[in-house]
Amino acid sequence: MASLINEVVKEAFKEAAARGIALTPDNYSQLFCEAAKKRGLSAPECQKLAGYISRLDASYQDELKRLSVRNIDELFAFISSRLNRANPTDNAKLTQAYNLLVKRVLQSVALLHNKEAKNLASASLQTLESKANAENLNALRDKWFEFIGSYDDSFMKKLESFGVKSGDDLVSLVDTMAKVATPVGKDRNYDNIASVIVASLVPSIASSMNDELANISYELRANPELIESEGMQKDIKKFVTKRVKLDKEEFRSKIAQLNKILDAIEENMKFFVDQFGLEDQNFEAIRKNLKAIGNYDEYKTVKDKLENVATSLESKFKDFFSKLKENELTINSLKAQIRELQAKLERSEEESRNDFLTGLSNKKTLEAEIARIEAIHKRYDVEYSICFFDIDNFKTINDTYGHDAGDAILRKVGEILRENSREVDIVGRFGGEEFVIVLPRTGLDEAQIFAEKILKAVAAFQFIYKKSRFNITMSCGVSARSKRKDEKDTLKAADELLYKAKNSGKNNVQL
Repeated sequence: MASLINEVVKEAFKEAAARGIALTPDNYSQLFCEAAKKRGLSAPECQKLAGYISRLDASYQDELKRLSVRNIDELFAFISSRLNRANPTDNAKLTQAYNLLVKRVLQSVALLHNKEAKNLASASLQTLESKANAENLNALRDKWFEFIGSYDDSFMKKLESFGVKSGDDLVSLVDTMAKVATPVGKDRNYDNIASVIVASLVPSIASSMNDELANISYELRANPELIESEGMQKDIKKFVTKRVKLDKEEFRSKIAQLNKILDAIEENMKFFVDQFGLEDQNFEAIRKNLKAIGNYDEYKTVKDKLENVATSLESKFKDFFSKLKENELTINSLKAQIRELQAKLERSEEESRNDFLTGLSNKKTLEAEIARIEAIHKRYDVEYSICFFDIDNFKTINDTYGHDAGDAILRKVGEILRENSREVDIVGRFGGEEFVIVLPRTGLDEAQIFAEKILKAVAAFQFIYKKSRFNITMSCGVSARSKRKDEKDTLKAADELLYKAKNSGKNNVQL
């Protein structure tokens, strides 16, 4: 974490120098937060501005977003300007008007016929008439919120059997109840009639009516006495009328679909005759049967004719598909050969890109990737560095332990390099015991730190081959693109610095 913070600090200073910005505390804080955000570092100091803004009203947040406020001073300037706009006299008048309005609403609620709402309204009025404070008002607000959240008006459903359709107007509700001496159908049994009505409504080819049918069926089964309700009678009539209309439309749609199917069958027959050289006269009778089907034939007639067509087609195509089946083994064999060739091509492509021993990029791939990184550098001026590594005394290791041990060491070194590199880094074996790592978006200082980390990781690993235990070291040369004329010069410089490291006692990094 400390190294990451140091990198963010360095980047902030570099950005200030690049933009020509004076490093005041506010400017440094802004540049530090921008650099931290790029590297995914979450710094508490960088979240203060966002925290302050989140506490403001949504309208102020939107306005601050449009103004692109970047620091605390700009936020305080914005708040000061908004506070200076306020008119204390107008606010006092508005508060008084709100207070009077709330009192009138509470007085009205107290007159309603709900005991809980009436008591809560009376308590609220007493609080407003006395010396109200924020704590008391907030407590009342919570009680009103609890009342609204728990209020259940399902009891009004019980009045539907009396002909009451809405409970919005208490006066109208009482008038309706007064006209009814006893609940409609209380002494009558409508269960059987309701069952018959539901059964008569069920048959339909228009599936879009299913939800409406389910609602009506549920209401009739739950409250059979609703049959005498004028509202239910209207709903049933409306449902039947709509169902008949939709059934007609569905029937026309199905006929149109049948016509399309028939046309498609005839087209496919013609295609098979043309493509596979089938005898045309064998299909003539089938085509005549298809053309004999009219637009206004009944479903049974269409069904019978289509069955005749299907039987004829089955006999005609049976021979054709039996011949195709005979060639199935040949086709499967060809498919297997194609899959084998594809696998060989994929292996060949993989081998052409990667080193056969370590699985890292080979020299050819490394050079292609360096050329790609160079193109990005030339277009966007993005820095990159190259680290050239070599295993120290590798020939002695081969002579002492054998080439099998040398191969095992090369493979393990490749794993260590890959494990300690970023996903964007390009890691490859350049040849023999030489390795190259290309570090995009990395300057010379950062590349040095990376190379030293690699050398420590390799030196710390204890190799075991058969009964022998030993450690190895590596040397490295590091070159940054910004200090060279092109990518070839950068790679060459890294190679020359590697030999300088070899001649300087090995197991070190040279810049």
